[in-house]
Amino acid sequence: MTQAIVQTYTTANENRAKITGVVIALCISMAMYYGFNVYKVISKTVTMQSDQSTLSQLSSSVGTLNAQYLQLSSSITPDKFKSYGLSQGKVSQYISRGNSSMGNVALLRQ
Repeated sequence: MTQAIVQTYTTANENRAKITGVVIALCISMAMYYGFNVYKVISKTVTMQSDQSTLSQLSSSVGTLNAQYLQLSSSITPDKFKSYGLSQGKVSQYISRGNSSMGNVALLRQ
């Protein structure tokens, strides 16, 4: 019986260094994995804040352009076109879809 206990104790002592090395390596790899995930979260947060800043700038630019468009579009009248020498025209040719022996094609109509 004492020989079995001594043999087990000897095996445990021989493998203790290996077991400790495996546990330490596992702890180091988990710490690196945790650090990498923290880095990913921080970088995505910074990117999201940058995107939100860009979005707010674009939104204000769109609002300004929309106000300018509304101001300019209210001043367009047929008389304004005539003052620039433009007049209402007539379309004499147009393109329509038609069927032929080749399938659907665009046809020029007059």
